[in-house]
Amino acid sequence: MSLTITYRAAAVFALLGASFVAAPVMAKDCAPLSAGSSQIVFSGWAGPKLPVFVHKPQTAGADSRIVFVMHGVQRDGDRYRDEWRDLAEKHNLIVVVPTFGRKDFPTTGSYNLGNIVDEKGRKTPKAKWSFSAIEPLFDDIVCRVSGDQRGYALYGHSAGGQFVHRYVAFADAPRMEAAVAANSGWYTMPDNGAFPYGWGGDVAGLVAPAKAFQRPLTILLGTEDIDRNDPNLRINEEADKQGQTRFDRGHGFLAAAHKQAGAVRPLNWKIAYAPEVGHDNGQMAPFAIPHLLGAAASAPSLQVAVKAEAALEELRSRKDVTAAMATIVELESDWAIQRLIELTEIPAPPFEEEKRGLAFARMLREIGGLDVRIDAVGNVIARRKGTGTGSAVMLAAHLDTVFAKDVDVTVKRDGDRFTAPGIGDNSRGLVSLLLVARALERHAIKTERDILLVGTVGEEGTGDLRGMRHIFAQPDHGIGSVIAIDGGEMGRLIDTAVGSNRYRMKFTGPGGHSYGAFGTVNPHHATARAIARFLDRAEPVTASGTKATYSVALLEGGLGINVIPTDSAFEIDLRSSDANRLAALDAILRSAIGATLASENAGKKQGGLLAVEIKDLGKRPAGTNAAAAPLVSNAEAALSSLGVEPSRNASSTDANLPMSLGIPSITISRGGISERSHSNEEYWIAQYPHLGPQAALLISLLEARVSNDIGDAR
Repeated sequence: MSLTITYRAAAVFALLGASFVAAPVMAKDCAPLSAGSSQIVFSGWAGPKLPVFVHKPQTAGADSRIVFVMHGVQRDGDRYRDEWRDLAEKHNLIVVVPTFGRKDFPTTGSYNLGNIVDEKGRKTPKAKWSFSAIEPLFDDIVCRVSGDQRGYALYGHSAGGQFVHRYVAFADAPRMEAAVAANSGWYTMPDNGAFPYGWGGDVAGLVAPAKAFQRPLTILLGTEDIDRNDPNLRINEEADKQGQTRFDRGHGFLAAAHKQAGAVRPLNWKIAYAPEVGHDNGQMAPFAIPHLLGAAASAPSLQVAVKAEAALEELRSRKDVTAAMATIVELESDWAIQRLIELTEIPAPPFEEEKRGLAFARMLREIGGLDVRIDAVGNVIARRKGTGTGSAVMLAAHLDTVFAKDVDVTVKRDGDRFTAPGIGDNSRGLVSLLLVARALERHAIKTERDILLVGTVGEEGTGDLRGMRHIFAQPDHGIGSVIAIDGGEMGRLIDTAVGSNRYRMKFTGPGGHSYGAFGTVNPHHATARAIARFLDRAEPVTASGTKATYSVALLEGGLGINVIPTDSAFEIDLRSSDANRLAALDAILRSAIGATLASENAGKKQGGLLAVEIKDLGKRPAGTNAAAAPLVSNAEAALSSLGVEPSRNASSTDANLPMSLGIPSITISRGGISERSHSNEEYWIAQYPHLGPQAALLISLLEARVSNDIGDAR
């Protein structure tokens, strides 16, 4: 069987798939499904009658999501239904668990291999496939709940996960909208190998690669599903080619799909993780929810973008806004430069921002029209009251720099070039806030929502977003969107937050002579084995999908060549903009440390036990913006109107914290040209500097909405 398809065929399929939705075929007679947990019998297909365990929430309506849950090898559909009950209630899901009992489906082939071939290897009529029960059962459930659902989601765990990934490949499933295969023991690989280990042999021709690859499939893996001795794990030559554990095999399956997809784009398969979870359906199920509900598209809809452009055109037609934009240009020459130099020449390392904060607060008060205060951790917060109600818009820049307080921060000027540590990152960001505040005040522009102009503490390094954490820890913060200013390239629009977890791991033991105390636990040996364990399992997490990284950055410990060390430490940095991948790497690291500690202590021949200390060196949460949030489109429209081509990026800034909380957040440029940041030779060039604060002004006004209760602004 050839798995090669043309670009044209893929494009045609994508077009048809996007436009064609099969109409549901309603059952002629169906009894209503009562609320709560129940059991029905389904006979509306060519196969045997199926017991079906169902949970319908009290709040379920005609549009509630229908989720089919495929049970494991024990064929215990009632248990699976019960493990999904709370999730069904929380997310308003109608959970349906068809049960393929051993009497009618006695073998692996008859249930989770789909009954595609019989025990003698002969092809079974498609109507008798176990896969073929799902679509008519969907119609039956829709009828029983008097629903309007046009599609369903499919989840399976263990043997059920095998059912799901093969269903995606082989079944006619025109109304399947999402599929999650969790902790499958082994896979039918998308290659030319003979079925059941590949798509060739007896089932050659039954699968259309383009169709299968373009269907949505999430391979959900528990990071602790790594028990090679699990009696239900298939161990043979073919299965072991896919990997040694379920965790490994899931990655092998996706890697094979990437290899075979070739010209077929997009490959709509991905991997997600259940951190710290083993082979347990009840613990896996919550991690499936976002993939079953359907993730929002990564790009905003055309409607959102068009609305942003229309709002911007309306905004820029106002005389007061036009005048405010001109004021920013006027103030850039002297007014802004004076404040830039003054702020830069006040040292402000993390935790020592007080003097710079006081100066920044004074500058804000001098502008007028602002309620200025300094909070408990040193954030400078200036509120510009709106005319209405609703959440506030925060415009923020950080006060701190990466430099120690004894570093010379005297500003040296050469024409439009200003050199000093921290002058761009982020003294210029603070000046951009001042320019926006001054322009708004001079032209008395009122907004419906409050605008908060905030100088934050602790953005850099060990500050660990201290200022933002404090602000958003307040239950009444009332902030609905965040625009951070912290970047040098004008078109760079940060709409995705790269999260990071940083640790110092330290093993300690009794120590001793390298010869005389041999057999005593050795902290260096533990460090080496822990790192090796981590690397073996972390590598596949970073092999595909959203970028995720790890780096062992420091190693230290030991007293001498002939001494078993008493301590051994290493520091490690984990990063990703995907919170799930970051959590998976974190869980794998902790698992590697725990497994190493246990094995080293179990193997000691003499002396005391090994101990380990895990020190948190800082965490920055990952996050993304929802597609429906207009902030990103507002920013793109504002930048484009200034002649700047916007480019979406991921980075680590003050916006990480609110973004991780689901609050629309971005980071934009401070204006001008910033170079050599985080070095003593850092400099900032006043080349088109006004573009940064002008963009900040326009985006803030789009978010806060200009009030029309003043005179004629046109």
